[in-house]
Amino acid sequence: MTIKKNWAMLIAFVIFFVLMGGYYDRMSVEMRTFILPLLIFAATALIYGRFRQLQYEVRSSRLTALEIVAQKMSLADIDGNERIAIAATSDNAVMTFYDDKQMARFSLELTNCEPALKLVGENGSAILTFDYRGMPTFTLLDETNEVIWSAP
Repeated sequence: MTIKKNWAMLIAFVIFFVLMGGYYDRMSVEMRTFILPLLIFAATALIYGRFRQLQYEVRSSRLTALEIVAQKMSLADIDGNERIAIAATSDNAVMTFYDDKQMARFSLELTNCEPALKLVGENGSAILTFDYRGMPTFTLLDETNEVIWSAP
């Protein structure tokens, strides 16, 4: 995203402030009482506008890199709730997806060097694992993690 700067407007404001400052001593008292609050208001509006623009730029910033090294990366939605977590440590799941209630619904794990795919529902879960020979095992669990059904 490219944000274009309005340089003409900024230069016009700077020239206006410089001219008002140069002629401030020659102005009458009534004109000074009008111009000074006007200059303060205009400067405050410019600063506030720039802060709002910086806030938007921080929210919409993009990262372009050849390599990023991290142990865990979390992606959050607009409300700040974690939605996806990707980890590279041995004690965490490799990838986890969360629902609106911050409950892990889908996770991809490496347990004992074997990949495992876990799907979690309201009343149970399903686990698909692959052994060292590549043979799949499918297991259905209830809400207390008791095995309901398993297939080699």
